[in-house]
Amino acid sequence: MTQESQTRPGLENATNNYGRLFLLLLGILFFAMFTGGPPIIRVLVAIGVILVVLGTLQATGVTRRIMRNATWISVGLALLSVGAGFTEATSVLAAVSFAAAGGLAASVLLIVRHIFEMDGITVREVVGGLTAYTQVALAFSFLYSGTAVLIEEDFFNNGIAGTSSDFIYFSVVTVTTLGYGDLAPATNVGRSLVILETLLGQILLIVLVAFLVGRLSPRRSKVESDHPTSKRRLG
Repeated sequence: MTQESQTRPGLENATNNYGRLFLLLLGILFFAMFTGGPPIIRVLVAIGVILVVLGTLQATGVTRRIMRNATWISVGLALLSVGAGFTEATSVLAAVSFAAAGGLAASVLLIVRHIFEMDGITVREVVGGLTAYTQVALAFSFLYSGTAVLIEEDFFNNGIAGTSSDFIYFSVVTVTTLGYGDLAPATNVGRSLVILETLLGQILLIVLVAFLVGRLSPRRSKVESDHPTSKRRLG
């Protein structure tokens, strides 16, 4: 069983259950990709993001007081999302998108902190890293969407304003550095966000991989040193 360093309040409440969280994120991504952007879809996606943030708090461990306050705040945000989902006011749409991006960004930080707090690495921590990486892609899709409704120009080249599916697809392609080239930002703001996502995504990936491999290597070395064959070679 994985041990944890009890260095902060609430860590003992961590469930480390990243599997369901990862599946929920994938569900949100594909749901938004294939259903377009009707009002009810925007509401369901916003509620999905709220559930992701709450799930992250449970997985990474917080005090019962923080969890209780976060639950009440989430109920209020869910009610606001219902009202905001049926409006076309640019300021409201942008605020909801930026709030979703902020919540996902906070979730990424919580997961990374929790992984670094672990004394041992299991499959759950690896899934946690994948979850954080996926949250980066979803967070920037909301950043792109919020920025698009505020600027007067089309977000992409060739006169493409962008839909929710466009922003999700573009964000995933960007964070993975695939760079297909079919969609490209048309403004300096969009290009700046692309640079930020690429850098953060690669830094997160490199840091997590290096940490996970570093934690696994000592364990592998110990197993090899305890193996009879290894002892004969050393002798």
